[in-house]
Amino acid sequence: MLVGFGAVVLLALLGATFLYLSWPRANLEPSSQGLVDLKSSGASGRVVSAIASYHGHQVTLADHGGSFVPLSPVPTATRVDVTVELRRPSWIGWLAGHTAKLTRQVTTPYARLLTSVTTVPPGQAVYARFSKPVSEVSVTIASIDPIERLKTPSSRVEIVNQVKNGQAGIASVAAAPYLWESLPARQVRFTYFGTIGHTPMAIITPSTAGSALPASSPVKITLSEPVASVFGKRTPSITPVINGAIVPKGTWSEPTAYSLKFTPDGPVFWPGEQVNMHLPAAVRLSNGAGTVSDPTSTVELQGAPGSTLRLQQILAHLGYLPFNWIPSAPSTGSTGTVTATGNTSAGTISAQASMMVSPPQGTFTWRWNFPSALTSLWQPGAYTVMTKGAVMAFEQVEGLNTVGRANPLLWPTLIHALLSGAHDPHPYTWIQVSMQLPERLWLWSNGQVVLTNLVNTGIPQTPTAPGTYPIYLRFPFHYMSGYNPNGTYYHDPVYWINYFNGSDAVHGFIRASYGFPQSLGCVELPVSVAAQVYPQVHIGTLVTVIP
Repeated sequence: MLVGFGAVVLLALLGATFLYLSWPRANLEPSSQGLVDLKSSGASGRVVSAIASYHGHQVTLADHGGSFVPLSPVPTATRVDVTVELRRPSWIGWLAGHTAKLTRQVTTPYARLLTSVTTVPPGQAVYARFSKPVSEVSVTIASIDPIERLKTPSSRVEIVNQVKNGQAGIASVAAAPYLWESLPARQVRFTYFGTIGHTPMAIITPSTAGSALPASSPVKITLSEPVASVFGKRTPSITPVINGAIVPKGTWSEPTAYSLKFTPDGPVFWPGEQVNMHLPAAVRLSNGAGTVSDPTSTVELQGAPGSTLRLQQILAHLGYLPFNWIPSAPSTGSTGTVTATGNTSAGTISAQASMMVSPPQGTFTWRWNFPSALTSLWQPGAYTVMTKGAVMAFEQVEGLNTVGRANPLLWPTLIHALLSGAHDPHPYTWIQVSMQLPERLWLWSNGQVVLTNLVNTGIPQTPTAPGTYPIYLRFPFHYMSGYNPNGTYYHDPVYWINYFNGSDAVHGFIRASYGFPQSLGCVELPVSVAAQVYPQVHIGTLVTVIP
């Protein structure tokens, strides 16, 4: 009897031990090769599905001997929810459950670039070093962006095979530790320098000396040595080359130990404006393509050219061109409101500065009817003599030097006039001169002929040059001096003078008669008629001489 009871107990113990050893146990753990590893014991069952989810996406996982690898790329440094479903054997499923669902949240591996700046001796290779071995890398240099899969994962990747003496450059780098990961969308900037002498090197971005900067562009200085050892605690200063131009204002920061960044307070690098950036210590400037300067502490920068089309749109709206500008569609937003009449009244200077580069779309329509001698001069988007005359007229009204679009104060003054509604106080005038006998002048004002009279142009030895020119200089009275074709000297009183082409001017001069060539190149009017023309024209008024 006791023997039978002992056998029963032994069988029970053996059954319990078997059940304990066979009881399904499984969990997901971080993997050294895949996304997760399945660790299991007992009758855990077989895998029926494995899914990774992130940011609303789902990716199927493949089981590589208990290590689960995505079948399509998953971004690096991304939180991923992994779900693995198991089906247990039927003999234990009635007790432990027929299925088991395992979940785990993991972050996909990420390789960090250990340094953003490196300096190497000439003749050696340039390497980017990462915080862990990478299997795939992309390196962008000069718009070339090859993607390389490494034969063996490595934490050191060659960027340049051999750096030359004084060579420097900027690369953009992205890397992934595993091939089942996608490369980061944002590449990391990597700057390299080939040593030259003992003077530190620098790269200025967005580009090097002589660059053209967008109005609100930050400027970054990357040094071959730490900022503290090159500049100490001092920061550069930026001043305009031309006295009276706007001084760029902004703040300096130190994004890395090797770089300084100037962030403008709104638009400061205006088209046509030249500025000098004065460094606290001399450096060698590299253009990133193998050219390096002698040691210097001054960097020359220039504002990027503004859009001629946008220039014309503003001048038309302010009345300096004989057009209405009508936008393609009225719009309201961060760049302001564009009304059906072409009035661009963006509320901020920064919004207007962005339009200097990317002008809104629209059409120009003539306000008045003019002869083809004037209408043929118009070309949207081209800096023709008509646009030049309008710019000069604007500069004269605003008290600027009448030098055309090269004026460093042109664009900020234009935008201020646009936002304040400062329109051209003059009517739109145009002088038309015909050298067909009898020679005649017509003065147009807002599309109407308001005065016409006979004139004298240049004799064959000193002819008046045909073409269209803006008036650039004016005097109520002056003496003109020089030599006649026969060698005799003249010093004549001249009245109501409007210079338009070199020494050629529309002016009053006393003659016995008018209507045929008599001058030394000028367009001569009776003094009384010239006195009527003078107050109706201005700097920038176009003079068209037709042969």
